[in-house]
Amino acid sequence: MKKPWVALMIYGDTGSERNALTNENYRLLADAFLTRGFGVTSVLYNDNLAPTLAQELLQFDAVLVWVNPIEGGKDRQILDALLREVSSKGIFVTTHPDVILKIGTKDVLFKTRDMDWGSDTKIYTSYEDFCGRFPTSLRESGIRVLKQYRGDGGKGVFKVIFNAKEHTVAIIHAPAPGDAKIISFDTFHREFELFFNNSGLLIDQEWHENIRNGMVRCYLTGAKVSGFGYQEVTALYPTSASTPLACVPPSKRYYFTEDCGLFSDLKQVMEKKWAPELQEAESIASHMLPVIWDADFFIDTRPDRDDRKKYQLCEINVSCVSPFPPSAVRHIVEEVSRHIQSKAMA
Repeated sequence: MKKPWVALMIYGDTGSERNALTNENYRLLADAFLTRGFGVTSVLYNDNLAPTLAQELLQFDAVLVWVNPIEGGKDRQILDALLREVSSKGIFVTTHPDVILKIGTKDVLFKTRDMDWGSDTKIYTSYEDFCGRFPTSLRESGIRVLKQYRGDGGKGVFKVIFNAKEHTVAIIHAPAPGDAKIISFDTFHREFELFFNNSGLLIDQEWHENIRNGMVRCYLTGAKVSGFGYQEVTALYPTSASTPLACVPPSKRYYFTEDCGLFSDLKQVMEKKWAPELQEAESIASHMLPVIWDADFFIDTRPDRDDRKKYQLCEINVSCVSPFPPSAVRHIVEEVSRHIQSKAMA
């Protein structure tokens, strides 16, 4: 039986020395594949390399992709077209672009708002709709979170605070909380108009005070939990109630295995209920689920809370989940191996 070959694709400028086999985020995974008898190659991606990669990628049995929705100021349109073509030739591609569009974009928060993990979430698909409805949403709640259709690292995620006395709006951008600004409603609307370019949209999510309890990231391989990450302080975490514009820098994320007792309840509900519900709602077959993806949850620690609402969804990440817990490595290798064996037996 010939040796199976896996490509680990990461983004880099042409001539970059980035290499997934030595990069801290992927080195353990590369080593695990090699130990299992796979051939492993690091593949550099940028749009200029796409024509060459169209043929090069066909030599692999599987292509595992870690490229953000926005890289170098460009979106993934060219890359996604390339990956669809490669997938159509029988190469296992993860995460497949069609799956990203179903669960890796912020509108999944609106589409699954009625699940137990959901919360008060609205969607604006046009600038006119946004101007017409968002002011009421903000006035009623006082604080909302706006999220652009696609993004990473907090880009396009804004905490919006209404000052009824001054009739002004404060905006805090997650990647740059120190640059918070206070502007008029009219100026606010104009600044957010650009998010509707190219069929864009905005998600309007309620502000969760439970952010003070930290956030748990549930990592999955396919439909099975493969680890957890806990971060005590996350983006947009307020310094105090009296200083809502001041935010504490995010803290380190600590990783735990899928068997960690602290999150056993989350593992159970994710595997038994939420992952299947998500698959059914978005028509995603199990073999199409990513080999590594995650869901971030706020944690409600009140003793009188409804158990179904202990964890509420913040967002889902599937495009470029890295780093991930060491416990996920074994699961990823096994999942890729299963896909390749299934193809060989077909």
